[in-house]
Amino acid sequence: MPLLIPRGVQLRPSFGLAGAWNCSPQQCKLLPTQSPVPAGSFLRTYGIRSAAVGPLDHTQCLYDRGQRPDPDATRRLQDLNIRPYFYFIDVHGQVFLQETHPKNFTSCYKDPKFLDFFIRRIRPNETAHFPEYTWQSPCGKEVNFVEAADTPVVFHGLRDGQLMWAGTLKTPFLPDRLCVSESSGRLYHPLPASMTIQPTSEDNDANGLGLGLLKSSMVLSELAAGLDQDSIVWKGQRFALRRIA
Repeated sequence: MPLLIPRGVQLRPSFGLAGAWNCSPQQCKLLPTQSPVPAGSFLRTYGIRSAAVGPLDHTQCLYDRGQRPDPDATRRLQDLNIRPYFYFIDVHGQVFLQETHPKNFTSCYKDPKFLDFFIRRIRPNETAHFPEYTWQSPCGKEVNFVEAADTPVVFHGLRDGQLMWAGTLKTPFLPDRLCVSESSGRLYHPLPASMTIQPTSEDNDANGLGLGLLKSSMVLSELAAGLDQDSIVWKGQRFALRRIA
């Protein structure tokens, strides 16, 4: 069965990755560069599928898996006059209260000011509370505990050389610093310099806050025409994709 390739996408022979990206282990973990990213993961992620590739994997949040916050832990925080709330960020960058069901475009938060405030303040959850939530976004006497399907920051648009994130925030698009996950085929971009937040350990790769996921629909609409399995052409120049776990 032939590959199902969207209009405008050209798959060219991969030529491998050369060199290394000068970044810290906190930002990404590079893999050996002698082999390209497996075609299956790359094609599956961006909708370019063959018969051998299965359906897309959609991550369920903790609530959908039946896991609720410990009520005793909630009461302990409330006794300290701290109000905990629980959120989920999906692979499209949509933000939901955990108890929201179903989670889709109609039920996510859409206020740009809220999204700018909420996502800009995300940091690792280094409290002793609710360790199942990797991230938190503090707000006064409230602590918003955050679960992310992938990275908590998702770049959802590309306009005039600027990546869009949160509600209205922008950061320059750096094609020479794009990363591709060997396991999932997803693309990642370094976070804005304004988010000076370190990942939770030195062994983090794309799941740490050093990188933000590129929304798949944005990749297909804005980057797919120049995208290969191991490189991207941007404004007439080819850049290697850096490989991470």
